[in-house]
Amino acid sequence: MKKKLWLGLAVGVMMISISGNMSECYADPLFYSTSTPTGHWYVSTVVGGVDGQLSSFSKANFQQASAINNRTGWIANNSTGTNGGLGTWTFFIFRQTFDLTGYDAASANLNFQWAADDSGQVFSYRGAWTPKFSLNDGAFTAYPGSPTATYSLSSNVDITSGFVSGSNHIDFYVEGNGVTDGFDLQSVNFTANASSPSPTPEPATLLLMGTGLAGLIGAKRKKKA
Repeated sequence: MKKKLWLGLAVGVMMISISGNMSECYADPLFYSTSTPTGHWYVSTVVGGVDGQLSSFSKANFQQASAINNRTGWIANNSTGTNGGLGTWTFFIFRQTFDLTGYDAASANLNFQWAADDSGQVFSYRGAWTPKFSLNDGAFTAYPGSPTATYSLSSNVDITSGFVSGSNHIDFYVEGNGVTDGFDLQSVNFTANASSPSPTPEPATLLLMGTGLAGLIGAKRKKKA
């Protein structure tokens, strides 16, 4: 009987120790590329604004973004990216909302590459607007190297500040020329430390707790006898 009791206590101590160590492990926060738009990416669209003007963008009508047919990883307000015809200036704000609850916002690091079609190239009907993004309505950051071929994935963008605890959002401001416009974001890597986890008991402490519990049980059995 004593052997069974000690075996049970040993298993119990082991399970507590494993459970405690598991609390030190955590998953990275979630952020999605445009390859999985459903439920993650939204877009607010204005058709017919003035080329190159920030005032032409609007946050008034966000809706679920759509994957563009036959263009892997690209999204727009519809499955073609076309709104009118060539020269019908179209203004998109692509948004993703993400959660840093349970993470230390100061340690967050978001890395990605992005592309926009057709703005920022300042020739033909490519538009005069340089694509930009803004984290939590902060300062704008322009597409790297603009004006360039912004429909090619950019160099790596590394964001290490501007995050807040809880809900965050990032907006990409993209102007299109009315035909097959859209937005692409890939190569996502997002990390952050867990925020102040509760202290985990050391294995030695757990063993002492188990030994003390065994002593109490033994004393109680002896008293009954």
